[in-house]
Amino acid sequence: MAFVGVVGARKYRDRQSVKDLVEYLPVDSVIVTSACRGVCTWTKRAAEKRGMTVEVYTPDMSNIRSNFEVAERYYARNRELIERCDLVHAFISEEDGCTGGTGFEVEYASKIGRPVELHWENGVSEVLYQYVFSFEAPRMAFHLAWQNFFTVTFA
Repeated sequence: MAFVGVVGARKYRDRQSVKDLVEYLPVDSVIVTSACRGVCTWTKRAAEKRGMTVEVYTPDMSNIRSNFEVAERYYARNRELIERCDLVHAFISEEDGCTGGTGFEVEYASKIGRPVELHWENGVSEVLYQYVFSFEAPRMAFHLAWQNFFTVTFA
């Protein structure tokens, strides 16, 4: 049994390619996704229709005190989702490319050594895999690198 992450841009339009992926996966795969509209909801419906197990990750929105915390909760959810996966399929929209939450998930998966298959809206797919050696300094995802600015500048 494999834990297969399926994530994607909300602006991704090719619903059939998402359904095709779910149909291709072994039925004993556990689908790991979010509740975002588009790719994630299409994935959930297609997987449930096949009788597959689906784990849906949502951010913890309790006790929010600032807009900063909202964004951080979504990034925390994305990290947790990716850490659960053995493999990640990311659907990238033609309009926006690999940005936002999907871009973060792809970057984070690469950082922690999870293989990622990018599915571009034009039909091209590519596999990213990076093994992380124990002696390498940990890389920080670009989306989180701004946090170092505050510790370096104001320390």
